[in-house]
Amino acid sequence: MAIARTGVYVDDYLEYASTLPAELQRLLNTIRELDERSQGMINQTRQQTKYSLGISSQNSRKGYNGEDDDVGVEKLRKEIEGTQDNALSLCTEKVLLARQAHDLIDSHIKRLDEDLNYFAEDLKQEGKLPPDEPAILPPLPILTAPKPEKQRGAYGTPQSRRFSYRDREWDRERDKDSELMPPPGSHKKEFPVPVDTDQPIDPNEPIYCVCHQVSFGDMIACDNENCQGGEWFHYACVGLTPETRFKGKWYCPTCSPQFRS
Repeated sequence: MAIARTGVYVDDYLEYASTLPAELQRLLNTIRELDERSQGMINQTRQQTKYSLGISSQNSRKGYNGEDDDVGVEKLRKEIEGTQDNALSLCTEKVLLARQAHDLIDSHIKRLDEDLNYFAEDLKQEGKLPPDEPAILPPLPILTAPKPEKQRGAYGTPQSRRFSYRDREWDRERDKDSELMPPPGSHKKEFPVPVDTDQPIDPNEPIYCVCHQVSFGDMIACDNENCQGGEWFHYACVGLTPETRFKGKWYCPTCSPQFRS
């Protein structure tokens, strides 16, 4: 009887999962398109920034401060800000789509686990499976990053490499391409630090960023002390790279409208 019902479980699950490949393909294709668009905007911003710095540096060396150049630089600055906002919106949309894909896969895995449990119970009732035999293998331990610190000090950041732009000046040398460095004495890499795999996941581990995930990789702090958007943000989630250069303060997508002049 249990063997006969196996076909029912299989048929039901195959029908349930039949649309999964197409749905995942659609989400991933959209993410790729958004990534290409946002990367193009980031590259455009990088070139515009270099051009703007070149004008300022050239005028400074010549002791010339032309009004036309000032107007042009200000116009370019506003264009850069607009492009950054658009790129940030695209990156936020990518994160949301990625979460949709994750939830979609997770729901199918849970359904498969349920069907396996039902089938195992049928086998146990017919004596074809020991009563204490688990229906499915236990889940593998998940590597997690150590709990980040919430305190903001001179380098009061979550774990791994993090940067608060209030503590950093913009490099104005036109051809200098120095990387953003971690706090002195810190040489951590740009991926989560694994911990003991036997350690259970801490349900109280703080979450950050627009993606509502734990601390990992390079992150930047919002300069709004009362930030409600996530406080710290992963570079990739807000369209930043370690080569990105900023002047002054940086605000997250939630806080930026409050401080936009």
